Parts: sequence; C-alpha cells; structure tokens
Amino acid sequence: MESMKDITKVKQMLLVHLGNPRIGKSEMEKDITELWNLVQTLDDAEVVDIIVQKGDAFQATYIGPGKAEEIGEYLKVHAIDIVLFSGTLKPNQKFNLTKMYWDINTKIQIWDRIDLILAIFSKHAHTTEANLQIELARMRHMGPSIYGMGMVLSRQGGGVGTRGIGETNTELMKRHWKREMKRITDTLDKIIHNRQTQIDHRKDMGLQTISLVGYTNAGKTTLFNDLTHKHHLVENALFATLDSTVGEVFIPALGKKVVVSDTIGFIKELPPDLLETFKSTLLESIHADIVLHIVDVSDIDMYEKMDVVEDILDQLSIPPEKILMVFNKIDASKSFDKKKLAAHVSPYPSIFLSSKTHEGVDTLIDAIVSKIKQV
Repeated sequence: MESMKDITKVKQMLLVHLGNPRIGKSEMEKDITELWNLVQTLDDAEVVDIIVQKGDAFQATYIGPGKAEEIGEYLKVHAIDIVLFSGTLKPNQKFNLTKMYWDINTKIQIWDRIDLILAIFSKHAHTTEANLQIELARMRHMGPSIYGMGMVLSRQGGGVGTRGIGETNTELMKRHWKREMKRITDTLDKIIHNRQTQIDHRKDMGLQTISLVGYTNAGKTTLFNDLTHKHHLVENALFATLDSTVGEVFIPALGKKVVVSDTIGFIKELPPDLLETFKSTLLESIHADIVLHIVDVSDIDMYEKMDVVEDILDQLSIPPEKILMVFNKIDASKSFDKKKLAAHVSPYPSIFLSSKTHEGVDTLIDAIVSKIKQV
C-alpha cells in the first residue's frame, strides 16, 4: 500500500516525442510546448527531460527499437514515474513498452496523449456527469490494453498480482469491463435524455440559446461571466472548464432573456472517442441557435487553433450559418490586423472584444441580436 508521501509526491515524467518527419523544427517545437503546457496543468507531475525522435511510428514500439532501448538505459539511472509519449499508442505498443520497462521499474507507468488529457479532465471534473464521461473514455482507451496485458502475462506463468494474471482472471476482467461499460453508458444515456428534454423545453418556451466554444484557454469562461454576471472559476490553465455551465443574459433590444452555455475547451488531436464520450456536455453546442467561436487574438498560433475548432464543429455537424467569430483578448495584443482576420474567417461575421475589460462586448450583443432575428 502506498504511503501518503508516495501519493502526494510530484511524479517525475519523461516526455518522449515522435516528430512528424514532414514538418519543420518550429512546428515540432510547438507540439512539444503544447504537451509540456498540458503537463503543467496537472500540478502533481513535472517533466524532467525530453527525448525526441523524428520519423514515422513503428508497429511494435511506436518509437524505433534503438530509441526504445535508449529510454530503457535512461530509466536505469533516473527515477522516472511516468514515460509520456506525445502521440496515441496502440494497445500492443503500450503493452510492449510496459513489458520492456517493467524489467527496470515495476512501478513505471506508460502514458500517451490520451492518458494525459484524461488525467487533466479528472482534475477539473466537478459533476457526476463529467466523472462518468471520463471513466467511460478511460475504459474505452484502456480496455484493449488490459486484455493484451492479462493474456500475455498469463502465458508467462500466471501467478498473483500485477505481474501475472491468470487466464480465468483475464476472462473475468473482460466481463467486468463490459458490465461497467454498459452501466456507465446507460447512466449517461439517461443524462443525455434529461438534457435533451431540458433543451426541448427551452425551445418550446421560445428561449434562444447561445453556446461558447473555442480552443482551450481562449477566454470562454471570462466572457461567459461577463455576459451572465456569474462568477465561475477563471484560470489561466488548459481545460479549466470541463462541465457544461448554463446562464442567462437579458438583451434589451429583444426584450427577453437568452440562454448562454459555456463548455469544454477543444484541443488539437482531440480523439473522436473523447468527443463521442462528451456528447451529453456538447449537446448545448450542437442544439444552440448561435455558436460563438472564441479565439485568443493574442495567441501566436491562433490560425492553427481556429482550424482545429472549425474541424471539431464540422464533426459535430454545426451549421456554418450559426457561427459568429469572436476575437477575444484584444487588450493583450495591439498587433493584430482586424481587416486581415475578418477576411480570413469570411463569410462568418467577426467581433473583436476583451471579455476582461468589456471593450467590444456591446458590439457582440448587437451581432447576437441581428443573428437571433434571422433564426
């Protein structure tokens, strides 16, 4: 059993990045920086070193066998708790790497990008719904890996504990996994049904809805608070908002209230399974009358991040005519070109504002009024 000291200590993490051979050095550095920033949001983990390989993924070990051995030699002389791979590992790749490094440290954990995102999600989950969604996503991601681990280790001689799971136990684990998957899925289906009922009820009452979407840390929650006069937590951190939050804003020009929802921030290479898992949370965006795509205009990578969000909105089948582009944080950057940005996102209407200073928010309200009158 782990002591309290072991549980609370900062985990030492080795980051392993497999760079796409078809992209330049600066793009690869951006990918590494984003992953590094993701790790920083965990609080209980820190990157102590980075190992980089450029090339295509190998079938057996994701990275090349030589690089895999190099990591093994590193682990022999450094106290590493987690080896984090920047991409998404296949079940056999995770198993092969785990088996290889277990010979050096039986407590070593092998994570990939999805494991990291799920760990961050767990930190920011505050509702039963969010926790169930994370649990379901983790089971979908880990299930096949667990099967492979159990069956291969059983052929190595069985035994007790994590190093030897008998064939019978492997089958029991599969059945338990399927039962748990069904239990969680059924519970989430009920939540989806209840949320859909609430959405339908609002529509029956004639309430228009606005959903805020955007790349994580674009300032959605600050704008949500500004519009609704609520005081939800605002952090300079990725995925600070995970649960869907709903509020209202009274618009004098319409003479009525409009429902506003804030939800999970998006990120590059967000796996489709995670989007599917968070379907209940994203229903507010899918069924909204207006979708505000919030962009951090001070972010040097805003064009790339806009494309990421646009791809996800397309996956969610959100009609383009519902979208308004909102360029946020104009107080943090004076170097942007309004005409260039507006032309880039055309035919979407563009609004420039600062949710922190309130500058431009009245212009956003006017654009919302105009859009609602078209609905």
